[in-house]
Amino acid sequence: MANADVIQSYLAAWNSHDPARIAGHFASNGVREWHVMIHPMIGGPTSFEGPQDIEGGVRVFMDAVPDLTVDTVQLTETDDGAMLEWRVRGKHTGAWGGWTGQGEEVDFGGASVYRIDGDKILEERMYFDPDVMAKNWTPPQG
Repeated sequence: MANADVIQSYLAAWNSHDPARIAGHFASNGVREWHVMIHPMIGGPTSFEGPQDIEGGVRVFMDAVPDLTVDTVQLTETDDGAMLEWRVRGKHTGAWGGWTGQGEEVDFGGASVYRIDGDKILEERMYFDPDVMAKNWTPPQG
């Protein structure tokens, strides 16, 4: 399977809203981690290892933004993986770490760099600015 095909399948899994299907794209020791400009104010981990841990992290985000969509801006295949510029949209209605859903619109972009072996993702490194991600979110008071 071509690296770009692996990522297209991974994005289809995101848009199916199935955390187990998303996590199933990762190798048993696969890693998914955030490399952000500032630590997100949501709290919680920024790195997940193995499909079970990845599934849990994805599930929390999907519960917070249940109608999310992930769109491809640009996908470039590399020798050992792929690079993807993406955009996430949806409505924040559930809890995500320190953020309580208040119906805010979520609309932010970022980029991911993948290392792939066969049809499994070994590593996803995500880069985005959480300030842009949270521009419409109101932190809980108290």
